[in-house]
Amino acid sequence: MRADPQAQDETLRLDVADAVATLTLDRPERLNAYTPEMGEALVGAIRGLLADEAVRAIVLTGAGRGFCAGADRACLDGPVGASGYRLGEEPFLRGFAIELSQAEKPLIAAVNGPAVGIGVTMILPFDVRIASVRASFDFPFARLGLAPGMGASFFLPRLVGPAAAKRILLSGARLDAAQALAAGLVSEIVEPDALLARAHALALSLIGRDAAIIAALKRVLGAVDRAAIAQAVAAEQAEIAHLAQVRR
Repeated sequence: MRADPQAQDETLRLDVADAVATLTLDRPERLNAYTPEMGEALVGAIRGLLADEAVRAIVLTGAGRGFCAGADRACLDGPVGASGYRLGEEPFLRGFAIELSQAEKPLIAAVNGPAVGIGVTMILPFDVRIASVRASFDFPFARLGLAPGMGASFFLPRLVGPAAAKRILLSGARLDAAQALAAGLVSEIVEPDALLARAHALALSLIGRDAAIIAALKRVLGAVDRAAIAQAVAAEQAEIAHLAQVRR
């Protein structure tokens, strides 16, 4: 079931310039806290952009002071939203990381402020992550008694190394921008006012190459990992369901 257009407009903003699409999580009054409606909007928008030949790269950022403050607390008690889903039932959380990892266009996350929980895991499948000096990356799952999703168990060890990934997840670590850069979670940090311009310039540098070559390289680089990503997502979903059952 799709979110209605009004719900999508309330959670996500789209701008396209120079063949680069910028998606902005647009709930600044809630630090862009995630809802099932936002997830549905992201799925619809990203699928559409990946199919649009006029768009050659996608940038994801947040409006206002935050990137994404995790799941909106109003969704945590399981109400059915306008999307028709309860939190965790929507395709974005249940398996969209697999689609993101197989996208043949460059995906760039421009993290402008705090990224918490799903706000971090949603960008792990992206090709490049850059951050404002005001960004932070919070992995609160152990503190909250939750299992991470979005393929975090696959992507995080490959970004920061297996030992660091265990330390981050088991301790419920919160990394500032400098720590995220040192760990390899982001590739660079910039001043807040320069973040989107830098993301756009990076996107332009990537799409200046032949689109077929970029797509081929992404297919080759991801070929070995496809089955492992699907297995990781399935295992995470099983643990999420198990924890939900035993905590009732």
